[in-house]
Amino acid sequence: MISSKILIMKVLTIEQIRTLYPDQWVLISNPELSDPSINASIVSKLIAGTVLFASKDKRELAYKANELRQPTDFTVCVFTGTFVKNRLFLL
Repeated sequence: MISSKILIMKVLTIEQIRTLYPDQWVLISNPELSDPSINASIVSKLIAGTVLFASKDKRELAYKANELRQPTDFTVCVFTGTFVKNRLFLL
């Protein structure tokens, strides 16, 4: 069985998120970005946000994301681990 967590609403920095949820897919609401006008990836600009859900399984996060993000304005999904080089991800 895959372990997943529905979490208490608290704003955390990206460093805290990576520490608390290593190698997991994390759904973050109302993210704080360093400079939203810069054209770069969200992950490189992410400073802090409220963690809604975390799971080692990306599909589980995708299924839960729709119901969890309803009351929020903006959500992002980030992976807190490192990707294997030359790995292909399908959306």
